[in-house]
Amino acid sequence: MRKAIVAFAFVVCLAAVPAYAGAPANGVYFCGSGAVMDGRFSEAWIGGGQGQVGNTVHAESWDGTTLGTQWVVSCPVLSAPPALLENTVDSLGNGHRTYRSTYYGGRFWLAGAGAWAGGDPFYSGICYDYVHTTTMHFLNGQMVGYDTNAQLKGLFDYYESCIMLTIANAEMMGMGGIPPADYPVLKNGTSGTCDDATGVIGEWGNVFCITLVIANCGLATEQTTWGGVKSLYR
Repeated sequence: MRKAIVAFAFVVCLAAVPAYAGAPANGVYFCGSGAVMDGRFSEAWIGGGQGQVGNTVHAESWDGTTLGTQWVVSCPVLSAPPALLENTVDSLGNGHRTYRSTYYGGRFWLAGAGAWAGGDPFYSGICYDYVHTTTMHFLNGQMVGYDTNAQLKGLFDYYESCIMLTIANAEMMGMGGIPPADYPVLKNGTSGTCDDATGVIGEWGNVFCITLVIANCGLATEQTTWGGVKSLYR
């Protein structure tokens, strides 16, 4: 009986240790080559309205029928009011305004079967830098639409690899309500978790022409451990 208990404990311990087959392959992956899918996004107005601190982003790949089969970005949170970069709106209320918005936190996920496949079923990690540059278009004093460029930088879990994901264009499809079922659900990342948002509304849209770069991070010599670097962003 004692031998059986010891053997069972040994099996449980082995099962609890995750196995990783290999890091994602370094490279530059383009939407134009078919390596990276376009996607869809939502942004929950946790702060009470558009451009408010606490608003939370949720974006996923879209293959035409299903969300999130290739990549997911979940819960970067707007950290400060957007900074106005340019304003061409005239006295009639026509023109555009360009803002830069900085977010903190969040996580990313990549399917293991992508062009970056290294053997793992999937790859995940933390976002440490996430920025939107958004140009809002106005007609007769009313915003009639916007387009956004976005850039995410992140660190992979378990591997000394970094990711940079650049979205060349994101366009709004709706705002001031709940996204349709074929768009990412509204999320709330302000508590440090990434929960479905309740009792709030937001905006949603499509993202196009994504470039994904995976590379070794090139740690500075004074940084002693990879775990120490990651702990700065948790």
